[in-house]
Amino acid sequence: MLQASFSRFGPSRRARAALAALALAAVAPGCSEDGGVPPMQTYPVKGSVKLGDGKPLGSGVVVFALPEQGLEFSAPVSPDGSFELKSSYGDGAPEGTYKVRIERDPASPDSQLRAGRKAPAPPYPARYADENTSGLTAVVTPSPNDLKPFVLTR
Repeated sequence: MLQASFSRFGPSRRARAALAALALAAVAPGCSEDGGVPPMQTYPVKGSVKLGDGKPLGSGVVVFALPEQGLEFSAPVSPDGSFELKSSYGDGAPEGTYKVRIERDPASPDSQLRAGRKAPAPPYPARYADENTSGLTAVVTPSPNDLKPFVLTR
């Protein structure tokens, strides 16, 4: 049976200290007082994605990942292959070295199953869909970042 550490006059000093520690933990990293996203310094990031033949990837999503920190920043790929990272933290991404993956655009008709058929394969190898196998990386510096194109070769 569990015993509470409350006297007949209320919680003990130790219990009050434990409750205060729990309250502080609730607003620790990852949360802000107003329930929004905590502030984070971001820097503009833009670039493009091309297929091996030099043509732009016409749709998709570019994802910059910092798996060890549990952070990801993404941007849709425009029909001309360009992208600009934007998030609830601001335009761009924080300084760091990112692993990059390319995802299919979930809204595009060719990425959805129709009439029980599988969606057609993307126009690039499957390894690019995983940041651990893509071989794509990006370094974000504390300045505007205009990256070299990511080229998805076979």
